[in-house]
Formats: sequence, structure tokens, C-alpha cells
Amino acid sequence: MAWMVGAGMLLGLVVITLGVLTLRTGWVPPWTRRHVTRPRLQGVGAVLTGLAVLLPGLAYFGVLPGLSWEVRFFGQLTLMFTGLGCIGMSQLLSPPRGRTGHPAAE
Repeated sequence: MAWMVGAGMLLGLVVITLGVLTLRTGWVPPWTRRHVTRPRLQGVGAVLTGLAVLLPGLAYFGVLPGLSWEVRFFGQLTLMFTGLGCIGMSQLLSPPRGRTGHPAAE
């Protein structure tokens, strides 16, 4: 069971890394580049979603203090849905003023 939790934590770290990279540089991974109109919002969503995947693993290995399962469950749901909402809005909202679109999409 521990290797499955560790694999999930590794996935969470990769998503957080991509989100921080997007926040710092504006770079968007190639598989989403065509659809993203607001890279910073994409980065925030990726960081929140990665945290939602990483934190249960930290609780499993005893790194986080003992919280009730309700707090962990609703906290993870809040992070996940907020992150997914940010990612969705980064693809659905129109580009900011003065920007015609992503160069790779044209």
C-alpha cells in the first residue's frame, strides 16, 4: 500500500512543479498550450490540484499532524475542486487585453 501512496505523492509533486513553473515563467505544457488563454490561472490551478493529491500521502506517512478524517476529506475536496475550477477558467476565459492569443495556437 505504501508504494501506491508514494506514487500518488510523486504525481502530486510533478503537478506542483509544473504549476510553479507556469506561475514563474508563463510556460504552459505542450499538451495544454493550445487551449490555455491565462497561464497564471493555469499555474494556480495546477498547484492547488497537486496539493490535493500530495497532502493525503503526507497524512498517511504521519508527516502532518493528526486531523480528523472530515477535515482532511473536505480540505482535499476544496483544494481539488478549486484547482480544477481554476484550470477550467484558464481555458474558458477570453485572453487578457492586449493579447491576441498564444503564439502556438495560431
